[in-house]
Amino acid sequence: MQSEQVNQPMNVSTNVSTNVSTNLMLNNDYVCPCGGGQSCIVDRRTLNDWVHEDDLFLKNKLPLRKHCFQQFTNKQLKVLNNFTANDSLC
Repeated sequence: MQSEQVNQPMNVSTNVSTNVSTNLMLNNDYVCPCGGGQSCIVDRRTLNDWVHEDDLFLKNKLPLRKHCFQQFTNKQLKVLNNFTANDSLC
């Protein structure tokens, strides 16, 4: 006699995202004061995701901000303002 297998739906995305966020929190040496999330520059860098301001600052040989709450320098603000005013890289 064969036993019947019942395929029940499994909420994979919830399990995966919980494990990923838990692992990131445990592996991170630094947690951003903003608390992290999709728009957090620390979290995005940790996930090797693109951070637009990093491209602009590196191209203009400026230091990167260490976390979301760090204020922009005057030079960084100038680069950001030039980009938004010209719709092109500085």
